[in-house]
Amino acid sequence: MKEDFRDEMRCIGMRIAGFRKLRHLTQEELADKLNINKNYLSQIETASGNKNISLPMLIRISRALDVELALLTDIDGVYKSDLKSFWSDMKDTFEQIKQLNDDMDKMLEQFERADKIFSSGGVSKTSAR
Repeated sequence: MKEDFRDEMRCIGMRIAGFRKLRHLTQEELADKLNINKNYLSQIETASGNKNISLPMLIRISRALDVELALLTDIDGVYKSDLKSFWSDMKDTFEQIKQLNDDMDKMLEQFERADKIFSSGGVSKTSAR
């Protein structure tokens, strides 16, 4: 009897797609990094087609995305009924990370503006207090 791993493959594919989007890569850009066809990457991300992804390909994907392999493959406790909430949680996590990145960019801009002011002598020592 052949085992069915569709749910697990779907979960791994969603994680790959999520990390790809987090890295601001299109399917075509990631496929180019991996030297594979964009359609094959699409099949991996959507768990469509009859192809199983090999361990070497998973390792290549994790390296291309700069993500621990375990983050792509840790599917313990994720079952059919949990896939929708799992994906929702992943999207929320990615949005939180994106917001943190945006906040860091704003802080960096403020720091650079303050550095220009203080470096140019635009603020005297007494007025800076």
